[in-house]
Amino acid sequence: MTSPTWPEIVVRLRDTIARCDRDTDLELTAAARGIRLLVRRDLVRVLCPGYEEARLAALGWRRPTGDAHWWYESPRIPEQLDRLSMLVARTAAEVLTDDPGALSCRPVPPATRPTSTVRPATAGPAPAEAAEPVVVARLAAAADRRDLPGYLGVLAGAVVCVPLAGEPAADGEVPWAVVGDATGAPLLPVFTSPQALAAFAGNGVPFVALPCAELLEDWPDESWGLAVDAGSARAVTLAAPALAALLAANAPTG
Repeated sequence: MTSPTWPEIVVRLRDTIARCDRDTDLELTAAARGIRLLVRRDLVRVLCPGYEEARLAALGWRRPTGDAHWWYESPRIPEQLDRLSMLVARTAAEVLTDDPGALSCRPVPPATRPTSTVRPATAGPAPAEAAEPVVVARLAAAADRRDLPGYLGVLAGAVVCVPLAGEPAADGEVPWAVVGDATGAPLLPVFTSPQALAAFAGNGVPFVALPCAELLEDWPDESWGLAVDAGSARAVTLAAPALAALLAANAPTG
Protein backbone atom coordinates (compact mmCIF):
# COMPACT_ATOMS: atom_id res chain seq x y z
CA MET A 1 0.00 0.00 0.00
CA THR A 2 1.32 3.43 -0.94
CA SER A 3 2.30 5.64 1.97
CA PRO A 4 0.32 8.91 2.19
CA THR A 5 2.00 12.15 1.20
CA TRP A 6 2.08 15.25 3.38
CA PRO A 7 -0.58 17.01 1.25
CA GLU A 8 -2.79 13.96 1.77
CA ILE A 9 -2.19 14.18 5.51
CA VAL A 10 -3.40 17.80 5.41
CA VAL A 11 -6.61 16.76 3.64
CA ARG A 12 -7.20 13.86 6.04
CA LEU A 13 -6.74 16.10 9.07
CA ARG A 14 -9.09 18.74 7.69
CA ASP A 15 -11.77 16.19 6.84
CA THR A 16 -11.46 14.43 10.20
CA ILE A 17 -11.89 17.69 12.11
CA ALA A 18 -14.81 18.76 9.91
CA ARG A 19 -16.62 15.45 10.47
CA CYS A 20 -16.54 15.63 14.28
CA ASP A 21 -20.18 15.99 15.32
CA ARG A 22 -19.48 16.41 19.04
CA ASP A 23 -16.67 17.60 21.30
CA THR A 24 -13.78 15.30 20.40
CA ASP A 25 -10.15 14.98 21.43
CA LEU A 26 -7.86 13.62 18.71
CA GLU A 27 -4.22 12.61 18.98
CA LEU A 28 -1.81 12.62 16.07
CA THR A 29 1.14 10.42 16.98
CA ALA A 30 4.36 8.97 15.65
CA ALA A 31 6.17 6.60 17.99
CA ALA A 32 6.32 8.24 21.43
CA ARG A 33 5.54 11.78 20.26
CA GLY A 34 2.14 13.30 19.69
CA ILE A 35 0.02 16.39 19.09
CA ARG A 36 -3.44 16.69 20.63
CA LEU A 37 -6.36 18.40 18.91
CA LEU A 38 -9.31 19.52 21.05
CA VAL A 39 -12.17 19.81 18.56
CA ARG A 40 -15.11 21.83 19.86
CA ARG A 41 -18.21 23.17 18.17
CA ASP A 42 -16.82 26.62 17.41
CA LEU A 43 -13.07 26.23 17.81
CA VAL A 44 -10.15 23.85 17.60
CA ARG A 45 -7.31 24.11 20.11
CA VAL A 46 -4.11 22.20 19.38
CA LEU A 47 -1.56 21.30 22.06
CA CYS A 48 2.02 20.23 21.47
CA PRO A 49 4.67 19.38 24.06
CA GLY A 50 7.81 21.48 23.74
CA TYR A 51 9.77 18.91 21.76
CA GLU A 52 11.77 21.47 19.77
CA GLU A 53 10.79 24.92 20.98
CA ALA A 54 12.70 26.94 18.39
CA ARG A 55 10.91 25.12 15.59
CA LEU A 56 7.52 25.50 17.26
CA ALA A 57 8.08 29.23 17.68
CA ALA A 58 9.12 29.58 14.04
CA LEU A 59 5.96 27.78 12.92
CA GLY A 60 3.76 30.23 14.83
CA TRP A 61 2.80 28.23 17.92
CA ARG A 62 1.99 30.18 21.08
CA ARG A 63 4.25 29.74 24.09
CA PRO A 64 2.83 27.96 27.15
CA THR A 65 0.93 30.15 29.60
CA GLY A 66 -0.52 27.84 32.22
CA ASP A 67 0.72 24.37 31.39
CA ALA A 68 3.63 22.64 29.71
CA HIS A 69 2.17 22.62 26.20
CA TRP A 70 2.64 24.98 23.30
CA TRP A 71 -0.71 25.80 21.73
CA TYR A 72 -2.52 27.14 18.71
CA GLU A 73 -6.20 27.97 18.36
CA SER A 74 -8.45 28.54 15.37
CA PRO A 75 -12.14 29.08 14.67
CA ARG A 76 -13.75 25.91 13.36
CA ILE A 77 -14.74 27.28 9.96
CA PRO A 78 -13.73 25.87 6.55
CA GLU A 79 -11.23 28.55 5.54
CA GLN A 80 -9.46 28.31 8.90
CA LEU A 81 -9.45 24.50 9.01
CA ASP A 82 -7.29 24.43 5.88
CA ARG A 83 -4.69 26.65 7.57
CA LEU A 84 -4.88 24.74 10.83
CA SER A 85 -4.44 21.37 9.12
CA MET A 86 -1.44 22.68 7.20
CA LEU A 87 0.12 23.96 10.44
CA VAL A 88 -0.42 20.64 12.23
CA ALA A 89 0.99 18.67 9.29
CA ARG A 90 4.04 20.96 9.05
CA THR A 91 4.56 20.61 12.78
CA ALA A 92 4.29 16.83 12.55
CA ALA A 93 6.93 16.85 9.82
CA GLU A 94 9.21 19.08 11.90
CA VAL A 95 8.95 17.53 15.37
CA LEU A 96 7.20 14.13 15.12
CA THR A 97 8.50 12.28 12.06
CA ASP A 98 9.76 12.83 8.53
CA ASP A 99 7.65 9.87 7.34
CA PRO A 100 3.95 10.72 6.88
CA GLY A 101 3.19 7.02 6.74
CA ALA A 102 4.30 6.68 10.37
CA LEU A 103 1.54 8.99 11.60
CA SER A 104 -1.57 7.75 13.35
CA CYS A 105 -4.63 9.85 14.23
CA ARG A 106 -7.18 8.51 16.69
CA PRO A 107 -9.77 9.78 19.18
CA VAL A 108 -8.64 9.76 22.81
CA PRO A 109 -10.41 10.28 26.14
CA PRO A 110 -10.84 13.95 27.08
CA ALA A 111 -8.20 15.53 29.27
CA THR A 112 -8.87 15.14 32.98
CA ARG A 113 -8.78 18.90 33.44
CA PRO A 114 -9.86 21.64 31.03
CA THR A 115 -7.04 22.56 28.66
CA SER A 116 -8.91 24.86 26.31
CA THR A 117 -9.42 28.52 27.09
CA VAL A 118 -12.60 28.41 25.03
CA ARG A 119 -16.10 27.69 26.27
CA PRO A 120 -18.34 26.51 23.41
CA ALA A 121 -21.30 28.79 22.78
CA THR A 122 -24.88 27.61 23.00
CA ALA A 123 -27.17 28.25 20.05
CA GLY A 124 -30.37 30.15 20.69
CA PRO A 125 -32.41 33.17 19.67
CA ALA A 126 -29.91 35.48 21.39
CA PRO A 127 -26.62 33.61 20.91
CA ALA A 128 -24.32 36.28 22.31
CA GLU A 129 -26.14 36.28 25.64
CA ALA A 130 -26.57 32.50 25.59
CA ALA A 131 -22.82 31.89 25.38
CA GLU A 132 -21.98 33.22 28.85
CA PRO A 133 -25.26 34.20 30.54
CA VAL A 134 -23.80 34.62 34.03
CA VAL A 135 -20.88 36.77 32.87
CA VAL A 136 -23.10 38.87 30.60
CA ALA A 137 -25.60 39.45 33.42
CA ARG A 138 -22.89 40.42 35.91
CA LEU A 139 -21.28 42.78 33.42
CA ALA A 140 -24.65 44.39 32.70
CA ALA A 141 -25.37 44.80 36.40
CA ALA A 142 -22.00 46.46 37.02
CA ALA A 143 -22.51 48.75 34.02
CA ASP A 144 -25.98 49.73 35.26
CA ARG A 145 -24.44 50.64 38.64
CA ARG A 146 -21.69 52.57 36.83
CA ASP A 147 -19.30 50.40 38.81
CA LEU A 148 -16.29 50.36 36.50
CA PRO A 149 -13.91 48.62 38.95
CA GLY A 150 -16.55 45.93 39.47
CA TYR A 151 -17.10 45.67 35.73
CA LEU A 152 -13.40 45.21 35.11
CA GLY A 153 -13.23 42.60 37.86
CA VAL A 154 -16.02 40.54 36.28
CA LEU A 155 -14.41 40.86 32.86
CA ALA A 156 -11.04 39.76 34.23
CA GLY A 157 -12.60 36.51 35.39
CA ALA A 158 -14.01 35.70 31.95
CA VAL A 159 -12.65 34.26 28.74
CA VAL A 160 -12.87 36.76 25.88
CA CYS A 161 -12.59 36.51 22.11
CA VAL A 162 -10.20 39.04 20.58
CA PRO A 163 -10.27 39.51 16.78
CA LEU A 164 -7.05 39.43 14.79
CA ALA A 165 -6.05 41.31 11.66
CA GLY A 166 -4.28 38.20 10.34
CA GLU A 167 -2.36 35.12 11.38
CA PRO A 168 0.15 35.46 14.26
CA ALA A 169 3.69 36.00 13.02
CA ALA A 170 6.42 33.39 13.37
CA ASP A 171 8.13 35.54 16.01
CA GLY A 172 5.02 35.40 18.20
CA GLU A 173 3.83 38.93 17.35
CA VAL A 174 0.03 39.01 17.54
CA PRO A 175 -1.74 41.14 14.89
CA TRP A 176 -4.50 42.54 17.10
CA ALA A 177 -7.41 44.10 15.19
CA VAL A 178 -7.64 47.64 16.57
CA VAL A 179 -10.63 49.90 15.92
CA GLY A 180 -11.14 53.62 16.51
CA ASP A 181 -13.64 55.48 18.65
CA ALA A 182 -15.56 58.56 17.50
CA THR A 183 -12.42 60.68 17.87
CA GLY A 184 -10.15 58.17 16.16
CA ALA A 185 -8.50 57.01 19.38
CA PRO A 186 -7.48 53.33 19.17
CA LEU A 187 -9.47 50.67 20.99
CA LEU A 188 -8.86 46.94 21.31
CA PRO A 189 -12.23 45.18 20.95
CA VAL A 190 -12.97 42.09 23.03
CA PHE A 191 -16.13 39.99 22.99
CA THR A 192 -17.80 37.74 25.52
CA SER A 193 -18.54 35.06 22.90
CA PRO A 194 -17.69 34.12 19.30
CA GLN A 195 -21.28 35.01 18.36
CA ALA A 196 -20.94 38.52 19.76
CA LEU A 197 -17.76 38.96 17.73
CA ALA A 198 -19.45 37.66 14.55
CA ALA A 199 -22.41 40.00 15.08
CA PHE A 200 -19.98 42.93 15.03
CA ALA A 201 -17.33 41.87 12.51
CA GLY A 202 -19.03 39.16 10.45
CA ASN A 203 -18.28 35.47 10.10
CA GLY A 204 -14.81 34.20 9.33
CA VAL A 205 -12.81 36.79 11.27
CA PRO A 206 -9.82 35.10 12.94
CA PHE A 207 -9.59 35.50 16.69
CA VAL A 208 -7.99 34.15 19.81
CA ALA A 209 -9.83 33.22 22.98
CA LEU A 210 -7.97 33.78 26.22
CA PRO A 211 -8.55 34.66 29.87
CA CYS A 212 -9.15 38.40 30.00
CA ALA A 213 -7.01 38.64 33.13
CA GLU A 214 -3.98 37.60 31.05
CA LEU A 215 -4.78 40.21 28.42
CA LEU A 216 -5.22 42.98 30.99
CA GLU A 217 -2.05 42.04 32.84
CA ASP A 218 -0.03 42.28 29.62
CA TRP A 219 -1.95 44.98 27.75
CA PRO A 220 -0.55 45.20 24.21
CA ASP A 221 -0.27 48.99 23.96
CA GLU A 222 -0.78 51.62 26.66
CA SER A 223 -2.23 54.00 24.06
CA TRP A 224 -5.12 51.63 23.36
CA GLY A 225 -8.45 51.74 25.12
CA LEU A 226 -10.83 48.81 25.56
CA ALA A 227 -14.15 48.12 23.83
CA VAL A 228 -16.30 45.29 25.22
CA ASP A 229 -18.95 43.69 22.99
CA ALA A 230 -18.80 46.56 20.51
CA GLY A 231 -21.90 47.05 18.40
CA SER A 232 -24.25 45.52 20.97
CA ALA A 233 -26.71 47.18 23.33
CA ARG A 234 -24.41 46.30 26.24
CA ALA A 235 -21.24 47.75 24.70
CA VAL A 236 -18.85 49.45 27.13
CA THR A 237 -15.85 51.52 26.07
CA LEU A 238 -12.93 52.62 28.22
CA ALA A 239 -10.50 55.15 26.77
CA ALA A 240 -6.81 54.47 27.32
CA PRO A 241 -6.37 56.88 30.27
CA ALA A 242 -9.44 55.51 32.08
CA LEU A 243 -8.36 51.92 31.47
CA ALA A 244 -4.83 52.61 32.70
CA ALA A 245 -6.15 54.26 35.86
CA LEU A 246 -8.50 51.36 36.58
CA LEU A 247 -5.79 48.77 35.99
CA ALA A 248 -3.41 50.64 38.26
CA ALA A 249 -5.97 50.92 41.04
CA ASN A 250 -7.58 47.49 40.66
CA ALA A 251 -5.17 44.73 39.74
CA PRO A 252 -7.42 42.20 37.96
CA THR A 253 -7.48 38.59 39.04
CA GLY A 254 -8.71 35.68 36.94
